[in-house]
Amino acid sequence: MVGMMRRSGCGAAVVMLSISATGAGGQMAPGPRPVSTSPSATVCGNCTENSPPVLQATRVDGSLIDIDGVMAESAWRQAQIATDFVQFQPDAGSSATERTEARVLYGADALYVFLKAYDASPDSIASQLTRRDQASYSDLLGVVIDSYFDHRTAFHFAVNPQGVKHDIYRFDDTQEDAGWDAVWDAATSRGSDGWSAEFRVPYSQLRFRSTEVQTWGINFLREIARRDETAVWAPVTQEDAAIVSKFGELRNLRDLDSPTRMEILPYSVARLERSPGEVDNPFYSANDGRGTFGADVKYGVTSDLTLDLTINPDFGQVEADPAQVNLTAFETFLPERRPFFIEGASIFNFGIALGDGDGANESLFYSRRIGRSPQGSPDIGGGYAERPDNTTILGAWKLSGKTAGGWSIGAMHALTSQQEARVAPSAGGQQYDEPIEPLANYGVLRLQKDFRGGRSAVGFIGTGTRRDDQVAQALDLRSAAFAGGIDFRHRFGGEQYSIDGYLLGSHVSGSAGAIARTQRAPLRYFQRPDAEHLQYDPTRTSLQGASAFLSIAKIGGGHWRFSTGLHSRTPGFEVNDIGFQRDADSFVNWFWVGYRQTSPQGPFRNWNLNTNVWVGHNFGGDRGGAGGNVNGQMMFKNFWTLNGGIGRNLSGNSGQTLRGGPLFRREAATNFWGGLGSDSRKAVQGRVNLFGNVRGESDSKSVGVSPTLRFRPSGRATFSVGAFFNKNVDDRQWVERIDLDEPHYVHGRLDQTTVGMTGRVDFAFTPTLSLQFYAAPFLSAGSYSDYKQIVDPVADQYAGRFADIAGEVLDGTVQADLDGDGVREAFDAPDFSFQQFRSSAVLRWEYRPGSTVYLVWSQGRDDSLSSGTFDFAGDMDRLFSASPENVFMVKVNYWFSR
Repeated sequence: MVGMMRRSGCGAAVVMLSISATGAGGQMAPGPRPVSTSPSATVCGNCTENSPPVLQATRVDGSLIDIDGVMAESAWRQAQIATDFVQFQPDAGSSATERTEARVLYGADALYVFLKAYDASPDSIASQLTRRDQASYSDLLGVVIDSYFDHRTAFHFAVNPQGVKHDIYRFDDTQEDAGWDAVWDAATSRGSDGWSAEFRVPYSQLRFRSTEVQTWGINFLREIARRDETAVWAPVTQEDAAIVSKFGELRNLRDLDSPTRMEILPYSVARLERSPGEVDNPFYSANDGRGTFGADVKYGVTSDLTLDLTINPDFGQVEADPAQVNLTAFETFLPERRPFFIEGASIFNFGIALGDGDGANESLFYSRRIGRSPQGSPDIGGGYAERPDNTTILGAWKLSGKTAGGWSIGAMHALTSQQEARVAPSAGGQQYDEPIEPLANYGVLRLQKDFRGGRSAVGFIGTGTRRDDQVAQALDLRSAAFAGGIDFRHRFGGEQYSIDGYLLGSHVSGSAGAIARTQRAPLRYFQRPDAEHLQYDPTRTSLQGASAFLSIAKIGGGHWRFSTGLHSRTPGFEVNDIGFQRDADSFVNWFWVGYRQTSPQGPFRNWNLNTNVWVGHNFGGDRGGAGGNVNGQMMFKNFWTLNGGIGRNLSGNSGQTLRGGPLFRREAATNFWGGLGSDSRKAVQGRVNLFGNVRGESDSKSVGVSPTLRFRPSGRATFSVGAFFNKNVDDRQWVERIDLDEPHYVHGRLDQTTVGMTGRVDFAFTPTLSLQFYAAPFLSAGSYSDYKQIVDPVADQYAGRFADIAGEVLDGTVQADLDGDGVREAFDAPDFSFQQFRSSAVLRWEYRPGSTVYLVWSQGRDDSLSSGTFDFAGDMDRLFSASPENVFMVKVNYWFSR
């Protein structure tokens, strides 16, 4: 939880009894009252066999509580005691191996929690000093609060023995948003009988309703790292899909005033960039210094709704995106790293994916569209241009919360500025500005209504993008894009089964050039010559589409799980203006079944095995693919892990392989993957993963291995290094389309080698002062041979689909006679060698709660050649001989609230 809940995805339904002890709000009870989940406890007048455990709240003057990790105040001894924790893992439902006690007090402005973790071997308590929210080999104590009391959402606070804090926002009962950060206090202490943690959670960091007497959901957790054990007060298991809905109850909270929440976080940044450049470039400066400032504001509009504002947001301390070489026609997905968009993002998450790889990230809202790199390029004609790396976000706001009636509300709007490139003509003429990104508005609205205590819901989502018409038309960008629809979920059969679905529509509009570009995009290719169900119309100024999803699944109860359903998108469905989408024109059916053993059995602590099959078609009835796989994973009792699987993709027709040409029959492929990991409790931990893809008919294959090593030399330092090696041989890698009397689709045999490493050093001086260093070299080279062109793209035999063209490479070009007329056509040789290095060092000091200073240094190096030869030593030498780009930055922010 951080252990329990993060390993969840499923929760529990077990027999629970509750104990209630009397205690009046605002008065002290005469002494501590143990509150147990044990069957022998009978102090509960209205309990039933399946009722949750109950804890009565005790009021206190908060000024009397000193957050020091020691239960010195007499008020703690008057509070009821929650005891008899049970295991969530490894042996769900069994008594915890060590005794834990929890107490709760509440004051006028905060909730106070004290957790005592008794331990028969106190010298074995694990504790790693890290930066905030970083996972580590540590014991943990925590409290999770469902202050809405909707059995769906909760605020999770945990701390390890060193005082390192973790916080998470929980939603949809079993889901989590680890990007959520709150301002709260915690302190810990250790003794000869174990350790303890004391929490102060301000009401301003929670969300609850203004009623005279309140009941909140609550659970307490403890993790014992050396046993990989998680224990909780209110029983939760992995057998059923529930977590928050299984919480106990904190009753009799009286006269709580929902605070007027106003938090302001202004910031200031000073930045110096030193980079190589051409001295003739009028825009080049060896030392480029600048400063900026902005602010984030959080305001409680009501007790249910919170408004977040950001003005001129800064994302300078964000770690660089990893290097990669993309040889496909599709965009690469990049994860969000910017704090404003990460925090509280759960309400806007609306996945539309059905697949793996980048396809698994498909979503109706992809926040990296906001502030993206400008989409236009200036025509410099041999001159120079200065262009921004990213579009400026002038401001953004989001409104989120949940009402007493069960409505979840999320709304977001962002305004980005028009971006221009400054161009200096080659002839020495006057400099001018050329637009490369229009002024744009982005918006998202998400509404969801819970029924049956959150076990059922219906919702609406809408997204929209509006761009300045004139600039959008000049850049062939869509001027408007809207998408949205309805979704639902329903649990039944004792909450062991679910049915989920959505129906979405999209509408994009703009100039004829922009919509023609949309029709020709790789995810649809309306211009395909053999697509009778598609019609390419270059005069259109709008395009519409729809998508539907329906799933029926067994999600809890016993060991077996299954899921089946359908997923479809019409050819015109388009959400990439503010979403992430990689394909359209598809209709897919699937069936999945799996078996889970979550408690120890034989040599295993846990294991699972599953299999699935699928088949997909386009709306013209062409089968795009079919296949299936079997995979499983297990953890042994010595804490080593093993996973693996094998799959088979059958032959199918692809509308994307020829990039606007006719359907191409892809050969069948066999996939395999696996991984082995050592005991994560040890100071030295290793893991190795491997994967492979073999297409025997074309003699193509891709194999890779990625070992990692993690080392904890002390209680405050962690070193990790990972490497990956990939060998890719593809007999039909796309090269070029050459139009003569008819189009010719040229492919080649690619032999590509890719090697990369990622090293990290994390060192914590205190729970609020830490240093992180990151370094990642990346090398990739690919050479082409055996050039060929398509002659019969759907021939039964692979060899019949191509004809060799005897291409000859001369002076960096490939020359070949494509149509047999004796005249050679020439195209650029696609061989490549690319090297990149990215590193950063970040010193982070939280000098007061919510207020932080960052000192950042980052360095980047890039180099490339047109040679396809992979030479590790030579490539590394050339990479580190390249002139670096260095960025130095100081950022200071200051949090205050009222």
